[in-house]
Amino acid sequence: MSVKVRFGTRDDIDALVEVNCSDVETWYHYSSEGRGNPASYDELSSWERVMHGGPWMDRSALIEYWKRMERLNIISLVAELGGKVVGHLDVIFSEEFPLGYFLYLDVLMVHKAYRRRGVARTLIKEAEKLAKSRKAKFMLVQPEEYEGPSGLTYRSCGFKKFLEVYVFETAVDVSVMPQNVCLTTIPQTQEVPLKTHTMICGWYNIGIKMWDHGVNPYIELSRVFSCPQLALCTLTGKEMYFFYIRRDYFNRLRGSIALWAPISFNEENLEQVFSAAKVVASWLGIRHLTTRTIEKYRDLLEEVGFVLKSKAEPYLAKKL
Repeated sequence: MSVKVRFGTRDDIDALVEVNCSDVETWYHYSSEGRGNPASYDELSSWERVMHGGPWMDRSALIEYWKRMERLNIISLVAELGGKVVGHLDVIFSEEFPLGYFLYLDVLMVHKAYRRRGVARTLIKEAEKLAKSRKAKFMLVQPEEYEGPSGLTYRSCGFKKFLEVYVFETAVDVSVMPQNVCLTTIPQTQEVPLKTHTMICGWYNIGIKMWDHGVNPYIELSRVFSCPQLALCTLTGKEMYFFYIRRDYFNRLRGSIALWAPISFNEENLEQVFSAAKVVASWLGIRHLTTRTIEKYRDLLEEVGFVLKSKAEPYLAKKL
């Protein structure tokens, strides 16, 4: 029986939830204190299910997330065996500095009962056909584990290590806003400035998705965990920067930052913007900021006071 792949629709939502939930052996309650006692799926609220793997774990959450997918033009490739949905691969085209035009392989999941049947490889091959048809230069992915099953699957399909990712941290030790920095909020209608700006830090995902998470946060989780975040536009001199800061769910003294700078930026201005970001973090009660970046921006982060803590899983790419 061969695997068939097609574009997913809203009619697939229930089947996609089943696929993703198949990977969870034990469900748990959650609170602001962290993971709680084991529970049945039906005993959990929508947001508690989401904590087990994102919006794909709950029907109502995935219905809401589908709006984000449509807004960002995320394509869901759905795999079927004998007419049953057994897996999916969500992909998104983007053009970002310094990467160029590429297809990002965002979320890949195969139903636990249908693994080792070539479903994942078939989905990846279909994504490659789609990428070639739209003249993308390469495909990009960040597997959960480079040496784990996901990394091995992508590498067996021709993907190679492309971008190292580094985890940085800094103390929030600034409380006075720099005088030459002006702040304003970023409206939800603001388009992501991919053609004029580069994401210096915040490489938890590609720029287009990080931007959307910043200006269109998941309100339910922010409310439950009293987890505020701010997305701000920063003007210093003649340069415009953007950043957003979010407090951690379970540790109110920690937070994360993503920041976009003009492609040709002034390093002194960048330092001032990071100082302003630390002040904003202090408003939220944050004492330590973490972030991720790539090799190109390692030195910049160290120059503005960030300290290298570890390496994260690398991005893999396959040239087309």
